[in-house]
Amino acid sequence: MSRSTLYAFLAHDVLGNIVAAILIAVLGYTAKMIWTCVRKRNSETRNTSE
Repeated sequence: MSRSTLYAFLAHDVLGNIVAAILIAVLGYTAKMIWTCVRKRNSETRNTSE
């Protein structure tokens, strides 16, 4: 394997890992924010069963 091939492989592999990590972090943050909003909205609703 030549150096240019090795550098190209590592660059794509590292870039792919960085993009995947960022994507997972953003999805986790978004899910957490949605869950927080849903819980807050549910806690503010009146309980009419009493």
